[in-house]
Amino acid sequence: MNELDETLAQLHRDARSAPGSLDNARRNLMAAVDAESARPGNGEVVALRPRRRRVLPIAAAAAAVLALAAVGIQLGAPSGTPGSTSGDPGQPAVVLLSASQVLTKAADLSVGAVDQPVGPGQYRYIVQHGWVQRSVEKPPVGGKPVGYSYLWETRTQRWIPADYRDTWQENRTVLDKSKFLAGSAPQSQDPVPDLGPYDQGQWRGACGDFFPKVKPVKVCGDANDWDSPTFYAKLPRDPGQLYAFLTDLTKVRGSAPDVMFHYGVEILRAGLMPADLRAQWYRALAKIPGIQVVDRTTDLDGRSGTAIGLGDEHEQDQLVIDQATGAMIGTRVVAGTQPDFPWIKPGTELETTAISTAVVNGLGKTPA
Repeated sequence: MNELDETLAQLHRDARSAPGSLDNARRNLMAAVDAESARPGNGEVVALRPRRRRVLPIAAAAAAVLALAAVGIQLGAPSGTPGSTSGDPGQPAVVLLSASQVLTKAADLSVGAVDQPVGPGQYRYIVQHGWVQRSVEKPPVGGKPVGYSYLWETRTQRWIPADYRDTWQENRTVLDKSKFLAGSAPQSQDPVPDLGPYDQGQWRGACGDFFPKVKPVKVCGDANDWDSPTFYAKLPRDPGQLYAFLTDLTKVRGSAPDVMFHYGVEILRAGLMPADLRAQWYRALAKIPGIQVVDRTTDLDGRSGTAIGLGDEHEQDQLVIDQATGAMIGTRVVAGTQPDFPWIKPGTELETTAISTAVVNGLGKTPA
């Protein structure tokens, strides 16, 4: 992957961080993809991740979801309760929970939660550990796409100061590049993709501006940037109004449910949403049509949660919630019925990320 690829990837991320200016984001993203597809090279191009392509504001796609169910334990539920599978009075009844019920339960558990304060000299520490797809496209054969994909194990650590205008730090580490996912040819013919200049390293910047040369320019304190506390301060605390916000945010895609869900999850992934907003955000997500429970026992870094998903024919976004605490513990991306790359089988896990937060006593410090 060369510097242009990585610059475009960063452009995509920043464009997604500007919900108040989606028309500009649309132009930037479309131009980036056009530039990527037209870029001359040596016959092999490390592709931008399909997930980023899928959020382009084109015509809305029909949601394609997996119709599985989560199972919850409800002590003392009477025999014959709808959804109950227990026929013995006095025994725990197994109740099938819908995605809306899972989110509502998580919201109830989140009410009254308080974020650990970040004092002077301290930093909010956010770490994301998981596996991400890295794909290589080769020249087509007979008009058909050819290429391969690996999963890379990565860790991204971010330190955010008490005053967001001060210096932030982000560390990116590639832990393992060797997990072959799929390809048009045997793995022996498909070498591991090379590291790009932004895949691994350490960056610092005031207000979290790690890449000041990337367009669009990051504005410190921008109320449309979900890396900024001002973004969350302006949001309403009413679920209906938050749903309307997500509808407006994604109107260039026809407010398609899968796009609303994707943005709702991406904003949560940033790790900066204050405790007083998270419960109502869950209730807003619960209103999105078509969300489904897709996995009851998802395991992320030793933590168990319930995965809620929604997507289109290309891929499905999943939000993983700890049902004991209501906390979001991570995300997953799974290939849909028609994956972006033909060598990927439907249902393949394309990305999994476990997310943890803490407060630490210095830049670059980690929890004890």
